[in-house]
Amino acid sequence: MKNRYLLTTICTLLISAFALGQTISLGSDEPETNQYSNDKIATSIKEILNTTNNKDILGNEKVEKDLIIVLKNDGEITSYDLESLDQKWNIKFTDSSYNKMRNQFKIENSILYATSTQKEIIAANVNDGSLYWKTEIGMHSGVDKRYEISGQHLPIQGNLIFLASNNKQLYAFNKYTGDKVWNYKLQFPYNNYTPVLNKDNLVISNAPYVYSFKSQTGQAIWQRGFGKTPMYSLMQIDDKKAYVANEYNKVYALNIDDLASIAWEYETEHTYANIDSNTILDEGTYYFASETDNDTLDVIALNSDNGELLWKTSLNIDGDDVRYFSKYNNYIYGFTKADTNAFFMLNAADGKQLKISQPKEKILSNIFISNGELTFLTKNYFVTYNLKTKKYAYKDIKLEYEVNDAFNLYFEIVKAN
Repeated sequence: MKNRYLLTTICTLLISAFALGQTISLGSDEPETNQYSNDKIATSIKEILNTTNNKDILGNEKVEKDLIIVLKNDGEITSYDLESLDQKWNIKFTDSSYNKMRNQFKIENSILYATSTQKEIIAANVNDGSLYWKTEIGMHSGVDKRYEISGQHLPIQGNLIFLASNNKQLYAFNKYTGDKVWNYKLQFPYNNYTPVLNKDNLVISNAPYVYSFKSQTGQAIWQRGFGKTPMYSLMQIDDKKAYVANEYNKVYALNIDDLASIAWEYETEHTYANIDSNTILDEGTYYFASETDNDTLDVIALNSDNGELLWKTSLNIDGDDVRYFSKYNNYIYGFTKADTNAFFMLNAADGKQLKISQPKEKILSNIFISNGELTFLTKNYFVTYNLKTKKYAYKDIKLEYEVNDAFNLYFEIVKAN
């Protein structure tokens, strides 16, 4: 009874410390596979893993043709010939997924890694869509009230591919076989943003917590709490710090090697910034797009070393909900949810808004950059914007899916090696 009381007391103290915003050091030094997992044995039907191998990944695969790969809103992945835009192959998840829920995919050495919204993660040949392996997370089927996999970009490091699921689990899978290498059960099921990695560390937000792990072993290093405030934003990371914004109006830089001590914090002047996925870290500058209390959108640049405000630009554009936000060379560009006047571009050095004409249809995808051109998808067109000539080129494309503005499309262009 005394031991049980002592364990209960320790757990209570740990939970209280996290809630107060303190940081607790976690982990040990044992040298075994998945040795650091706090949940080695699946105790829920949503945690059981099953991997099916169809053929081996050899490591020397190459892209054989120029293709556009599109993850559609109906959960299907479709390939199109880059020149003719004819459809080449199609992958349909088999677990009742019907929406991509902000998920993306990764392509490495002609291998396409993608996830459904329910339980499937796959490795496929980018040339013909054939499967190398499929791993299923959990044995449930059908669409639940909560999507199991949302907002995942599937980062890859070495032989590992990383995924966080709304069954509370953070996973590292072998990218060649789909087998689990390590896992860790987090405090909450709200894994709606992909983990970020530097050379040694993986950092992930989980409701009001931020965790840090050794990426290759899964050793938990620290867990920092932020009271009852959700840390809902796409994180960024460099060699020394991890950057995260809360659901309201604060951005934090956390010292990775100092148990998540706060290097600096920045507070927006408006109470609900809704920064979400609109963050960029590049060349010592942290950029983000922020909603305001007015009919404007703020784009802000901070010195990533000390949090000093470098510039802030208020954009008078329709729709303050940013759907896409990125940087290319010296440009910040993106678009909002508005039907018109949504596409914007800024000078990344000073925040000055640049004149840019609007496309003739609403942008529905991410914006892909290749050879000084911005490309994106609309309902009917594959669109190219030339940064030099400042002109659009339109090619008809038959996406053959029901347009859903809620989560857009994700696509990439791959070219033959």
